[in-house]
Formats: sequence, C-alpha cells, structure tokens
Amino acid sequence: MTAGIEFKPVLMEDRELFAELFGKYPPEHSDYMHSIMITWAGYMMYSYGWMGDHLLIMTECCGERNLRPPVGEFELEAMERALELSKEMGCMHPFAMVGERTASWLRSEMPQLELESHRDLFDYVYLSRDLSELSGKRYLKVRNQLNRFRRENEYAVEEIDGGNIEDVRDFLKRWCIQRGCHDDPFLMHERGATMKALDNLAELGLSGLAIRIDGSVKAFTIFEEMRSDMAVIHFEKADQDIPGLYQAINQETASRLAHRYEFINREADMGLEGLRRAKMRYRPHSFMEVYHVKGW
Repeated sequence: MTAGIEFKPVLMEDRELFAELFGKYPPEHSDYMHSIMITWAGYMMYSYGWMGDHLLIMTECCGERNLRPPVGEFELEAMERALELSKEMGCMHPFAMVGERTASWLRSEMPQLELESHRDLFDYVYLSRDLSELSGKRYLKVRNQLNRFRRENEYAVEEIDGGNIEDVRDFLKRWCIQRGCHDDPFLMHERGATMKALDNLAELGLSGLAIRIDGSVKAFTIFEEMRSDMAVIHFEKADQDIPGLYQAINQETASRLAHRYEFINREADMGLEGLRRAKMRYRPHSFMEVYHVKGW
C-alpha cells in the first residue's frame, strides 16, 4: 500500500488488462506497452494500482521513483489527486512520461503546471510505405547500402518461431560479444530484455523476423501492434560486419508491416548520438513526444 493505493508489479498475466485498457485509451508512447514493462523489468521496475476507474503506473529506476498521469478519462479531480499522491510518494517529478494528448489537456485545464519536453525519449514514427519503398532522393544513400547488401549476399527472411528461435538466441549472444555488452551496463540490460522477449514471444503478443545468410542467423527484429494503425519495433539487431544488413532488416520488416499499418514506431534514441543520426536518416514522419511536469 503506497499513499492509499495498492501498487503491484506488472506481471505477464496482466497482458489482457493492459490490452483492454489501451484499447479504450491508446498508449501515447511505447513505454506504456505491457511488453516493455515485462521485458525491461530488470532495468526499471513497473508497478500499477487503481485509483477508482483510473490506472496509475509507477516506475522505479536508478534510485528514482516516478508516477505517470492516470490512464482513463481526463478528469480534473483524478489529476489533482494523482499529483498529491506523487508528492506523498516522494516522486522525482510530479508526473513523468506525459504523452502529447495528455500534455495538451494539462496545458488547457491545469495551466499552472510547467511541462518540460524530454527529447531523448521521443518515439520516432515513420510512414510504413516510406520505410518499405525507400523512394526518392532522400533515401538514396539507404538504397545504395541496401542494394550493395543484396548484390553481395544470398539471404532468406524467416518469421521467428519455435524452429529457429534458438538460432536467434545464439546470434544475440554473438552480437553481444561483438558489441562488448559486458563492458556496457545498459547493453547488458538490453540483452536481458531482448532475451526475455524471445523467451515469451507468444505470451507477450510479439512477432519477429530473422535474416539468415549462409545458414546462420545474422539479423533479427521483434515487433508488435501498438494501435490499429501503428506497429512498434522493440528490438533490432544485425551483424555490423555485413554492410547494408541493418538497412535490409529494416526494409524487410517494413515491407511486411506496410500492408496492415500506416505507421511504424521505432522508439526513442535515448540521447545516443549515433542512434539519433541513424533514426533521423530515415526521415521520421513525426514524433510521439513526452514531457515531465516540473516541480516541486
């Protein structure tokens, strides 16, 4: 019991609860996805509790506790009570990870609150057809890299299933050795999150693709539906010694998603300059922006 609300860890069996909730109130950022809360639990602890008809999500990471705005209908009383709870619990921010729709409501109904954007956590959103077709001058460099890969390699694209998932796990282990994961705490957390996703694909409602070259898996991606018009890519790994392979797994994934989803969310860059350049190179259509409420 925390400040009168019973919070409990987000568990695998809570998937239907979150699916039903976000079916009514679509997630404003990928970090609200149930699969993220499960796979990244080794890095950040996610818990939830009910405040009447509103769901509260609390996170704890690196010695900081934060509360997110209540999920449900926008109601001034619910927002004010949640802010009081946040202060009672000693949260770092009055509210953290505030999506744009919620931020717009807060600006209108609670103008006394000061919102601070958090660029490092903005989700990158692309038009699926852009990533699939790579048309026009703006994608010339990407097309050249992809064409080189296709000239130099014979490859097969496979859906990740019980028949090849062990090969995907083995590749992830090799990728981590290649990237020096053991010397980078965040990469080790990402490795753990990716392994958990692979171990629980069906249970988490995830799908994946792998690229096999000369009999070995050399790249893979894991994704799911975020809302009816958007898929989200959670993990994407490729052998960095094979030119154009990252471009290939990106395009092959987009080509399979474009017929069903108008948009593809490729999540945030976490403030990593190399990752930011790579994501910007694909010309995002928009961002799913997030804010913190400043205080206390």
